[in-house]
Amino acid sequence: MIPGLLLLAIAAIGAAYGGLVIRAAPDRRDNLVFGVLAMTDAVMITWRAINVLTGERIVSDAVTIPCSLGTMVMAVLTIEFLYGFPRRPPMRWRWRALLIGWTAGAAAFISLTDLDMAARVRVAEMIFYGPVTVIVFILGWRARATTTERAARVVIAMLCFRWAFGFLAYSLGAELGFFEEALWAETTFATLVSFVVIGTAVLRQNLFSIRSAAAEATLASAMALAVVLGGGGAVFAVLRWTEPGNLQTAMLIGATLVPMTLAAIGRALYPRLEVNVLAGIDDRRARRLGVERGEPLPVEPKDAIEVACRRIADIGDGATVTWQAAADLSPALAETLRDGEGQPAGDGRYAVPARGAEGRLEGAFLIEGGVIDRDTYVVARDLAAHVALAVERAEAVSELDDARHLAALGQFAAAIAHDIRTPLTSISLNVQILRRKLQLPDDDREHFDIALEELARLDRSVAEILDFAKPVKLAAEAIDVGELVETTTRGLSPVLSEKGVGLTCESTTELTVQGDPQRLRQVITNLVGNAADASTRGAHVTVRAKAADGNHIAIEVEDRGRGIQAIDLPRIFEPFFTTRPDGTGLGLAICHKVVRAHGGDIQVRSTPGSGSTFTILLPAT
Repeated sequence: MIPGLLLLAIAAIGAAYGGLVIRAAPDRRDNLVFGVLAMTDAVMITWRAINVLTGERIVSDAVTIPCSLGTMVMAVLTIEFLYGFPRRPPMRWRWRALLIGWTAGAAAFISLTDLDMAARVRVAEMIFYGPVTVIVFILGWRARATTTERAARVVIAMLCFRWAFGFLAYSLGAELGFFEEALWAETTFATLVSFVVIGTAVLRQNLFSIRSAAAEATLASAMALAVVLGGGGAVFAVLRWTEPGNLQTAMLIGATLVPMTLAAIGRALYPRLEVNVLAGIDDRRARRLGVERGEPLPVEPKDAIEVACRRIADIGDGATVTWQAAADLSPALAETLRDGEGQPAGDGRYAVPARGAEGRLEGAFLIEGGVIDRDTYVVARDLAAHVALAVERAEAVSELDDARHLAALGQFAAAIAHDIRTPLTSISLNVQILRRKLQLPDDDREHFDIALEELARLDRSVAEILDFAKPVKLAAEAIDVGELVETTTRGLSPVLSEKGVGLTCESTTELTVQGDPQRLRQVITNLVGNAADASTRGAHVTVRAKAADGNHIAIEVEDRGRGIQAIDLPRIFEPFFTTRPDGTGLGLAICHKVVRAHGGDIQVRSTPGSGSTFTILLPAT
């Protein structure tokens, strides 16, 4: 009885640590894989405990064969974990498929062979467990060489210890005649040490203090043990007090709901237990809960950031907390923060991202000095979410106001343009008539030519304003993008040659989109014209069509001209924004509007002095 209960307690500890690790950072792949690994190990130990409590020996076939299969699952998870630990790219699918196939073959052999248990163990060690242990050590050494974090190295060392202990227990124990004793040592000592040391190290990586981790693990283990004992007790009671038959079968099915019910009750009670139990053990947790139950943040972003910085500094015991908008963060740090996790930011600072809708990074709190632990991080994380919401709300209100102003300005401009166009056309016609009728010297006729050129420029500006004010109507059809780009550039080449600018077309065949060829040709023409205007004589403009990914086709217009200043880059698609003295600021706005009407987008990369690349992304068909 006591050995079985001991195994149940160890299983509860393993399940508790697995759940805590997942709960600490559910979006982090390392935590998820390790949590599943610990849960799998806990299930195996529970199976051994149930069999021991019912009178089976731990080395019986009913115990060892299912646990051997479970160990193979653990092998896959361990290799998966070490391959990408810490914070490295996950295993590629071709290697994962090979690993799963190898494991499935070994599992089939273990399950279907007629060999006795000792022979099965020896063969399994040769074809699977031995090579897996070698792979674990190789991946552990590789992972250790890529990190200087003490907690990460502890995790790697303990995983290698666990596999080495298990391999020696199974191989030497079976060969030297103390297999049962070796299996008990591996199931109890090695497993318990691994759970506690690895789980604590992973929690430390997630900024848990030793006291906080111990308190959390103790409570979670007690709850897990209650779930296991409750479920096992229900099954035992049914088997003990009912006779075999339909009633017993029905009651056994009902007994399986007991652990799920107990787990649901424990989950519902956890917030109260955290306040009434854990907060009494851990004063940092008590302070964090006090901050979380405080007044909500102000609505205005500036006030919300100020209050949030003060609260984070308080829980961080005098830490210095600053806010940086996403645009002010270094590109490297911003990229690492987009996955939603806190990250060391260098110079002893810790960055906590504030992400809004669809995961967009709005900014980050930078914490320096003081105490940066799990409680500080949780407060900062929760406040960052509220600040991101306040920033997004303010941006949405500002964008709505801007949209209303632009709509009013567009309507006003369209009305003015419409009133101007008729007299403008009349003036142009009359100037042309006078130019033909009057017999003037060439020098004097040149004044008429200048007037006609300016009238034509004004007419184009009026046409742009009217075009922007009108809704986009598309005559959609299937378009060969390569052919569209080739015909457009062929017509533009003579125009660019007069400016001394070369034009090259690069296209890939079999690129098809659904759209309006005339409107897309207008977009390409506008972008090529802008590229030519930004280039010097002798320069070159390249237009290329290619597959961007499985869902989009890209049309790129690239030049090596003067480029766009960083301060102007965010505004280039705004209506009426222009840096050219003779421009209306509507060309790119119209291009953007047309491409959006096609369900696509325009992106731009530009370096002042080196040129720009405009990329039209269209949905592929």
